Amino acid sequence: MNQSIYLPIRCCWPLPARVLCLVLVVALALAPDGHAQTREQADEQYAASDWQAAAATYQSVVTATPDDAAAWFGLAQSRHQLEQYALAELAYLNALEHGFQPPLRVHYHLARLYMSLEQREKALQQLETIGTIGGVTPQALMSLAELEPLAGNARFEAVLEQLKPCNTDEYRQFDFWLGEWEVQAANAPAPHAHNSITAVQGGCVVLEQYQTQSGYTGMSLNFFDAVLQRWHQTWMDNGGSSVYLEGGLQGNAMVMSDEHLDISKVSGAINRVTWTPLDDGRVRQHWQQTADQGATWTTVFDGYYSRVAGEQ
Repeated sequence: MNQSIYLPIRCCWPLPARVLCLVLVVALALAPDGHAQTREQADEQYAASDWQAAAATYQSVVTATPDDAAAWFGLAQSRHQLEQYALAELAYLNALEHGFQPPLRVHYHLARLYMSLEQREKALQQLETIGTIGGVTPQALMSLAELEPLAGNARFEAVLEQLKPCNTDEYRQFDFWLGEWEVQAANAPAPHAHNSITAVQGGCVVLEQYQTQSGYTGMSLNFFDAVLQRWHQTWMDNGGSSVYLEGGLQGNAMVMSDEHLDISKVSGAINRVTWTPLDDGRVRQHWQQTADQGATWTTVFDGYYSRVAGEQ
């Protein structure tokens, strides 16, 4: 505060004028530049974990500028740390009302606060809002000490399920390939390989592990790339061969190729693999290749997957 302005006014004016003057002085102190300085001071106190000082300073900011959502959130966090739960709740709700971003952070801390107050219903409502918004992992919620009493609660478990990162329909498009399979080439008299297809990494990856009776083995990682909005497969075998494919669902079949990848330019050939679920429960895998940009295609492998006895 500029003392050359403040002191003469404070000392020389009569009492009624002094009151008016004090209002003016506060307004000057919390004018745009003063407000920024006060916010900066509050943020520094918060960063230093000086919760009492931070709460007082943030309170002065929101008193002068009640639409400052970030200051409301800082006040809420400071009050929360001081275990002043009722005041913290009020500040959190004001942060939401004034458009604090991201709102997920407010709902996250309100859930913690309500559990500290043993207000389980309110906590679950906040958690269900988090489940709708997304942006936090199930592990992050399960690691919170305040939420430990909710272990096994059906509503809490539903939120955790909702927050799993790979739970949209796109990630389930290749689930028809999951299972334990006997693989038989077209027109072959008997199966010649076993293929185990499992969902791993929390359902984010489809893992293929292939083995023939003669000792040839290979594996692939298959996943939906949410950024590129397409499926990807990387295959590697014990002979050192590799295949990189991209694509997606066409009708009810998964179709992936390396047509648009640099590998096809190097090899001079384009690979295309189609997995089709059949009405009898089997899956057909048809691997084709072209060396003339798709004018003609030859079959590299055409096989049928039949579930191992006892598999559903």
